[in-house]
Amino acid sequence: MILRGVILVAFLFGASEALYLTPAATSITKSVGESVLFTCTNNDPSSQDIPTWQDTDGYPIRTIDNGGSQDMHVVVYPADKRSQLNIFNIIQNYEGSYGCVLGQDSDSRRLIVFEELEFPNKCPRGPNDPPCDKTHQDNQDIIIHEADRLECTVIGKPEPTIGWNFKGNPISELDERYTFQRTVQGEEITHILAIGNVTRYDEGLYKCQASQLEQAVIKSLDITVDVQEPPKIILPPQDKNGTEHGSITFYCRAEGDPQPEYTWYRGGGDPLQDGEKYTLGDEGRELTIKDLVKNDLGDYTCQAENAAGIDQKAGFLNVFIPPLLNPAFNQTKSLNEQVELECFLRRGEEDTWLRWRRGEKWLRDGKQEFNERWEVFSRVEQGSTVKVLRITDITKEDEGPYTCWAENAGGEDEEDHWLLVEYAPVIDLNRSPHEVKGWVDNESNMTCHWDAFPDAKVRWSRNQIPLKDGVNATIETEEVIGGVITILYVTPTSRDFGPYECHAENRLGKATHNINFKQVFPPEPLTNIRVTDISSTTFTIEVEDPDDNGGLRIEGYQVGYHLPGYPEDYQDFNETEPIKVLGLTPDRKYFYRVAAVNDVGIGEFSDNKTVTTEYYSPPDAPIILSKKDDGRGDKYTLEWREADNNGGGPVQKFEIRWSLVSNKDETELGPDPQDIEVDRNAIAYTITNLEPGKYYWIEIYARNAFGLSKSDGINIVMPGGVPLIPTTKYPGNKLPQISGDLSTAALIGIILGAFFVLLIIVDISCYFMNSCGFMMCICVHCCGKVPPDEKDDLELGDGPPGYGSEPGDTQGIDPFEVQLKSMDDDYNSWR
Repeated sequence: MILRGVILVAFLFGASEALYLTPAATSITKSVGESVLFTCTNNDPSSQDIPTWQDTDGYPIRTIDNGGSQDMHVVVYPADKRSQLNIFNIIQNYEGSYGCVLGQDSDSRRLIVFEELEFPNKCPRGPNDPPCDKTHQDNQDIIIHEADRLECTVIGKPEPTIGWNFKGNPISELDERYTFQRTVQGEEITHILAIGNVTRYDEGLYKCQASQLEQAVIKSLDITVDVQEPPKIILPPQDKNGTEHGSITFYCRAEGDPQPEYTWYRGGGDPLQDGEKYTLGDEGRELTIKDLVKNDLGDYTCQAENAAGIDQKAGFLNVFIPPLLNPAFNQTKSLNEQVELECFLRRGEEDTWLRWRRGEKWLRDGKQEFNERWEVFSRVEQGSTVKVLRITDITKEDEGPYTCWAENAGGEDEEDHWLLVEYAPVIDLNRSPHEVKGWVDNESNMTCHWDAFPDAKVRWSRNQIPLKDGVNATIETEEVIGGVITILYVTPTSRDFGPYECHAENRLGKATHNINFKQVFPPEPLTNIRVTDISSTTFTIEVEDPDDNGGLRIEGYQVGYHLPGYPEDYQDFNETEPIKVLGLTPDRKYFYRVAAVNDVGIGEFSDNKTVTTEYYSPPDAPIILSKKDDGRGDKYTLEWREADNNGGGPVQKFEIRWSLVSNKDETELGPDPQDIEVDRNAIAYTITNLEPGKYYWIEIYARNAFGLSKSDGINIVMPGGVPLIPTTKYPGNKLPQISGDLSTAALIGIILGAFFVLLIIVDISCYFMNSCGFMMCICVHCCGKVPPDEKDDLELGDGPPGYGSEPGDTQGIDPFEVQLKSMDDDYNSWR
């Protein structure tokens, strides 16, 4: 220490003239890891001593041979009276003054060790480096709404000065939101920027600037700051009720920045893992627990976690065991006995509800109001509750299933307990006929519907003679709802009709049912027959049923008819339709007769009668089949069929006429009707361009060689609006009023115009009514119209059949010109 003082005095009051040191500068700066060389020479001619070196603590520095280190040692040059101090791989501890000593003389050189600025744990930015994360100090998080801080750790000698800026703007130490702090740990100095009450505005790019003024060095670290929000569970798990062997799912939702991660715990145990028992879904937001057992009940906690914090919420799981009832116990009892049906739990929750039910009717505790023989009560056996249904004075109606039903929070169960009632055979007289009708060679069957328990043995007999299946009878048995039917099949001769017996017997008794097998016949001949309507090609008959229908209801009639000398034809009719014979020849006499028909067959025919068809005529009106409300859009399809009577000649065409009418009750064509002719084979025609919401009257006619038929008509209404009843052009039947003053010339013009219109109306009337006038003159001389006198001559001659005829009018038809063939040929052609 005395030597260090001598060196310090020499440094302060001037260097010794006996020593010469290099470099000449009293201090030199070197970076860590570099090397430095100092020399010290004895300039005193009177002395041959070699100077020595001392380290910063005043201890001698030796040569390598005498214990000096490789990094710091002295090299001696005796010839030059010089010693050289070599320092390699400089470290921070080498900083200080190194002294050269020669006797009482000394001098020194100061080594200043400069450590370059460095920000440890800085994110590497090389192309092959891994991505940066929060472990690097240039990526830091702060938590919103809390006091938080940013840290900037820097290494360097001399210690640098630190400054902060945010988004390019310096942060002042006078800003009350910020506090500047500093901590030292070894060579690392951490500078802290504390932020009070963090907001979203604090997110962004910060810069930590470190400067060494003497070395004129400045470096900065960019710190990307993310403002984070701690998790907050907004949808916590709800308490759940589960059923044994079932599954439940807890749901959990949290908000936070960054997005929270979810972990589930049961009680205070380890995190639950996705596997056979538990399933984690929707990135951990859902926990499904499978194959529940009673031991699974308890709290299940959802933990939401991010870098900013943790939030936890729990839901409780309760596991219920569904009821399991005792197995069904079926019992067999006889009539008038008593039975008790028992129902109890084999497994389930204590709080389980037991009830009895018959079909859809629930049975309350106690005697039942609708049947006091039924009573429900409870009793305790071996610590368990038994629900009992007691039935006394058992009847056949008591037979069937009785359902025991159990329910608790875990579910429900039910078992059907059957009561079987033994009884003697009973034959259902409502479904077992007392009489069966049949006829010779037609297979018939007799049915015996019975019920018994235990099952009965059934046999058939005829006049007390047993009938055996496959021997003298065919017998089949079939189970049906409400019992059993045994069927006896018979294909009778006349000797097989009469009484039959069905016998049913079991150990409890027997029953017999008698069936009379009655023979039936075709109906007797009809005696009261009359013709009610005759046309050119048809006639209609009315009959009264015969006195004897043969034992069966009349199902229809058959009519035989023929022309004299021709074979008989037949037409069949059912009971409900009119007896109308079709396809006849006009103006011919026919023989006809009628027979009634039942299931046995056709009865005897009545005596022959005669009828003469009418002369050739226009056809009957077609029959409209379509409905009045069949209109679609602006179209209506009229459908029809040809009448039964075509008047003796085929229909050549149909004529359709239609017009607007004022209301639904109109049955005649209105003004300006339209018409169309359609082919004789047509059965429908679509009328188009009809106005929506309007009423129309439509008529259809048929025409043959003998004239035009009468019409069938229909009043229709088109869809698409409320029909408007046409009354007058002006509302309220009010004529328009002429307002303003008219001049004399205008009045004269109106009068002359009205007079001219009146003349035209008179001339038109003369044209149509009397075939005269100015318009008639123009038509004769310019248009070639036949004059009235020539027309009269034509009308006195023979015109073609049907010329000028109206509907239903045969005037002007020469029947002898129409009948071009003989009567026999006519008959064959019209048929």
